[in-house]
Amino acid sequence: MQRIPELAGCLLAAIVVSTIYFASEYNDEATMVTHTVEVQAALGRTESLLHEAESGQRGYLLSNSEAHHANYRRAADLVPVELARIRELVSDNPFQLQEFSTLESAVAQRLTILAQTIDAKLQNDTAGVKEAIAIGKGREAMVAVTDSLKKMSATEQMLLNSRRAAVASWRQYLVAAIAAALLTVIVAIVYWIYVSRRDRRALVEINAKLRSTIIEKDAAADQVRQMQKSEAVAQLAAGIAHDFNNMLAVVVSGINLAKRRLAKGAGDHEAMLDAALDGANRASALVKRLLAFSRQQPLAPQSIDVNKLVSGMSEIINRSLGETIKVETVVGAGLWQTNVDPSQLENALLNLCINARDAMPDGGGLTIETANCHLDEAYSRQNAGIAAGQYVLLAVTDTGTGMSAEVMGKAFDPFFTTKGVGKGTGLGLSQIFGFVKQTGGHIKIYSEVGVGTTVKIYLPRDYAKAPAPSKETGTLSDTGGTENILLVEDEERVLSLTAANLRDLGYTVIEASGPEEALRVLGTGEKIDLLLTDIVMPGINGRKLADAALTLRPNLRVVFMTGFTRNAVVHNGMVDPGVVLLTKPFTYNELASKVRAALASTNA
Repeated sequence: MQRIPELAGCLLAAIVVSTIYFASEYNDEATMVTHTVEVQAALGRTESLLHEAESGQRGYLLSNSEAHHANYRRAADLVPVELARIRELVSDNPFQLQEFSTLESAVAQRLTILAQTIDAKLQNDTAGVKEAIAIGKGREAMVAVTDSLKKMSATEQMLLNSRRAAVASWRQYLVAAIAAALLTVIVAIVYWIYVSRRDRRALVEINAKLRSTIIEKDAAADQVRQMQKSEAVAQLAAGIAHDFNNMLAVVVSGINLAKRRLAKGAGDHEAMLDAALDGANRASALVKRLLAFSRQQPLAPQSIDVNKLVSGMSEIINRSLGETIKVETVVGAGLWQTNVDPSQLENALLNLCINARDAMPDGGGLTIETANCHLDEAYSRQNAGIAAGQYVLLAVTDTGTGMSAEVMGKAFDPFFTTKGVGKGTGLGLSQIFGFVKQTGGHIKIYSEVGVGTTVKIYLPRDYAKAPAPSKETGTLSDTGGTENILLVEDEERVLSLTAANLRDLGYTVIEASGPEEALRVLGTGEKIDLLLTDIVMPGINGRKLADAALTLRPNLRVVFMTGFTRNAVVHNGMVDPGVVLLTKPFTYNELASKVRAALASTNA
């Protein structure tokens, strides 16, 4: 019995050494699996680029379109880059390196033939083009390329299968070693417990070691949770794909049916178009919710009184909840101001109320509460991501079914929902979570099964002086006007459709397909009341264009359009002060409202 500690120590040391060796071999094989996948991906990209170059060449030969010529040039220029990447990746494999030489030669031959036909076309040498096509060497070269790609890909697939098998084997060895280590530790602990019965001091020492082991296990559990993040990302991707496929199915089917009905002269196409528009709007809403969850939605914060916001929403909340739910509001006296986007906070409050309604199918009570509160350092340490300080509390409490600890742990995960199929997207709480965090606040759920749930939102106190109440100016008209608008958009279809919508609103529209063309228009004496410009464009971006335009015409009104939130007018998730931003995709009414509001500001 006295030799047990020595034997256990030797055995554990041997197991640790073995575990380190198994882990090293496992990592080496995993790295080679990644290497093989990279080779296959590079081969696939090379083949895709060659097909794209061929497609561009054929399109240019047939239509003389500069767009096809540009596609050909881009693809042809990228092929050598991918070949260089493949050469680097297979440099340690003599067989693959030899096959790569064949591939490189065939690719060079194919690119040369494509370039000859393009050059002949550029020189209007029709006979040369026909001769190059008739010889058929291009097809032979492409067949050679395809054969080489297949051979290399097949070789990499064999390597991949072999390496995956090796990874699986080393994983088993690693697990066995860890199990042996754990067994050894258990044996040692049992021995020390036996000895401690004869010596109280030894018992205290064992207890301390056990506490240390628990801490180590907690740290190991944290590492496991980190590994599970990849599973959460996969769940997010699957949820996005599922919802977008459903929405796109509605859009595509609706438009196709409407086209068929219009072609037949039938007059019942409105319902199909409405369904397609509804699907597109749902897709747009999904994108906005995902941006909110990822904390990348453009926010327009202002100093607000949450008490007034809650009071202003009482009617819509009561209407949404129905007569079976009693709503009580408890507002805090002397509530501090908070600097948030009011529309996003209204959406968050309404979503929480609707979630509470769904948790009370047979009716119940809902309480909305506001208060000033201080979060101390102890609370900050226990809740990562929130600084100690003064906050405005907005809490929603229901008497519904409540949540288990497991459900609460997943409540903010995107696409997680306890509702039935088709009754919830699983993005409501994740959207609120992203908005609150982007605002610099904190959100916490307290719940008990069968008792109810409380969701508390903490919004940072705004220490700036509260703004003076603004005078009521009435609702701006969104029916349009007769002013002149300079529309700048580098995407042709967006340009034409936006211009058509503006003209339908009664405006005179001057179209510009880029910043340079817009500056030429601004340099003329033509009357322009408003500049409506995209932000992300090649060359000069929309913000720089607006600065130049205001230099030429200081009284010009400007509205920016964007589908990308991190750009020249959005910083740290907040829209720059004084900026009128129209987020793509936008509806007819949103376009009309933003333009009318910007034009109306000239009289302010």
